[in-house]
Amino acid sequence: MISVEEAKERIIKSTSRIAPANSPTSKSLLSVLSSDVISPICYPPFNQSSMDGFAILFSDFKEQNEIEVIGEAPAGNPFTGKIRSGQAVRVFTGSQIPEGADTVVMQEKVIIEKDNLVVHDSELVCGDNVRKKGSHIKEGEVALKSGTMLTPAAIGYLAGLGTAAVNIFPVPKVTVIVTGNELQSPGNSLADGHVYESNSTMLQTALASVNIGSVTMIIIKDDENLVTETIANAVVSSDMVIISGGISVGKYDYVHGALGRVGVQNIFYKVHQKPGKPLFFGKHKRCLIYALPGNPASVLTCFYEYVYPALRIMQGYSNPFMKQIHLPVSSNFNKNSELSFFLKGKIAGDAVEILQGQESNNMGSFALADCLVYLPEGKMDLTKGQSVEVHLLP
Repeated sequence: MISVEEAKERIIKSTSRIAPANSPTSKSLLSVLSSDVISPICYPPFNQSSMDGFAILFSDFKEQNEIEVIGEAPAGNPFTGKIRSGQAVRVFTGSQIPEGADTVVMQEKVIIEKDNLVVHDSELVCGDNVRKKGSHIKEGEVALKSGTMLTPAAIGYLAGLGTAAVNIFPVPKVTVIVTGNELQSPGNSLADGHVYESNSTMLQTALASVNIGSVTMIIIKDDENLVTETIANAVVSSDMVIISGGISVGKYDYVHGALGRVGVQNIFYKVHQKPGKPLFFGKHKRCLIYALPGNPASVLTCFYEYVYPALRIMQGYSNPFMKQIHLPVSSNFNKNSELSFFLKGKIAGDAVEILQGQESNNMGSFALADCLVYLPEGKMDLTKGQSVEVHLLP
């Protein structure tokens, strides 16, 4: 049995990024860039008006010359001629500034008298309301650096530069295997001795929260040959396999033996923690394998603390773990075990509440939690106001 810290260290050392791939920009939400994106154009791609108004030569305004409006240039339909002294063209937000003009005066600051423009703007300076070509970014410059996560704003930015595809770290192929003779699908009448199977849905939604929307889901009975065959097939077609249940030492717990028969390298088995002590982590070539206890709260705790960081590394994130902060506890708590604890908590104001219902099968408290409170190895009595380590759930 190893410590929480040693388990996490072994996971980090055993995990590598997925090989980069080219992906359509529009389908790369929340992916991480595997290489710099170089701008293929200047942006703006031309001198551009930042508002509705009139493109003029500033010298005409300064010298109070008569200014004749000779045309207009809607966005997408540039004025083809060249503006000379004493001339103006009506422009709109996003319009290309006609050749010769250097300033845009807002339409609210002018009046037109017999096709002549009269400007009433004492604060106008040369270059006002003109976005210069390449003022945001120039052709050949780095638009976004490798390691950047593609948010909706980032995707919109790249699309505006004409970048149709990007190099990213792809989403890992994940298989979830749930074992148990007592499991029954929600929606059916519950037979004697059975429980509703929730881990598959819970893991599927937890994976979706880290940008893994497509998951191979397999639910099987506690049968030694079936468990072995299912794992053997999964490890050759997946980047990660997550198994729920059957990893303890009971008569019908076949997962640990099956992992050995399949040839999975045992990196660690059992962590000095509560919940989720019988946690297994191993590797088969490049495929990572987690075997989690079957109790739902143990499953989700182990997912966030151990599976989540590996998935983040595989997808190119530089900060794999959940955000950690320190907060005072809102009440006393007695930790009467040498094990490390992960406790379901809820942040209230500037303190954290350790919720009631910390049993490994109690999901009611987890449904209300927004964090896990980590208490390291060793017995301790927490007093109200004492600072603790808090892991914020994503």
